[in-house]
Amino acid sequence: MKDTVMHPEPATVVDHQSKRMLELIGLRKSFGANQVLKGVDLSMNQGEVVSIIGASGSGKSTLLRCINWLETPDKGSTIMVDGRQVGHDDPARASRRDLARRRTEIGMVFQHFNLFPNMTAIENVMEAPLAHGRGTKPEIRALAEELLARVGLSERMTHHPSQLSGGQQQRVAIARALAMKPKLMLFDEVTSALDPELVDEVLKVMKGLAEDGMTMLFVTHEMAFAEDVSDRIIFMADGAILEEGPPSEVLRKPRHDRTRSFLSRAMRGM
Repeated sequence: MKDTVMHPEPATVVDHQSKRMLELIGLRKSFGANQVLKGVDLSMNQGEVVSIIGASGSGKSTLLRCINWLETPDKGSTIMVDGRQVGHDDPARASRRDLARRRTEIGMVFQHFNLFPNMTAIENVMEAPLAHGRGTKPEIRALAEELLARVGLSERMTHHPSQLSGGQQQRVAIARALAMKPKLMLFDEVTSALDPELVDEVLKVMKGLAEDGMTMLFVTHEMAFAEDVSDRIIFMADGAILEEGPPSEVLRKPRHDRTRSFLSRAMRGM
């Protein structure tokens, strides 16, 4: 029998803190006649780690990009971060200044590294805090050094991206996102462009952030990693949340045929 796409009741998860950090209400996004997101409702508490899985084209990356308005949500969508709205229910009324300020609270790391090639690792990490006046140059440099040490790149601070491996570049990108001291971190398939031997070094950094209490929402195809670090896993299909719950339920005891079919392919070898 064909599964019906629905918004499931929120699963019982570990409530790290009662503070609500992210709330999406009726998030929709269309590209022309193609409706990619079909009214997604999602909430996360501070310190919670949530992973999103699903087949290509299910709307996962678009959802992340809408949260910080890299893609403009459709009219009627509401996005709240730390109790304040990002953008506006009506995109035509969104204030650019307020939107820019709110976006600094949301860190995002992409599949491709997007580092400035003419800047060293430490200069890449310092760029955004300097541009937004987040401290003196010595203060920001000290923070950048601390963050690069945190991702294991103390000895690569003065290297340019061309002198770094893909895994090292992605770790610089993570440090760069952290330099703005975001309240929420978004990761969009950050290991998919890496050679297999470089994946673990990036996942290790992400796991450390999770253990430190960072609120994280990430799209991944790394099922073992999602199972290890997530408080909750969301399975998306056709632009909607089809299933969500603790990893032990979604990955090991999925309720829907489409989830089971997807996992039978994705979890081979686990």
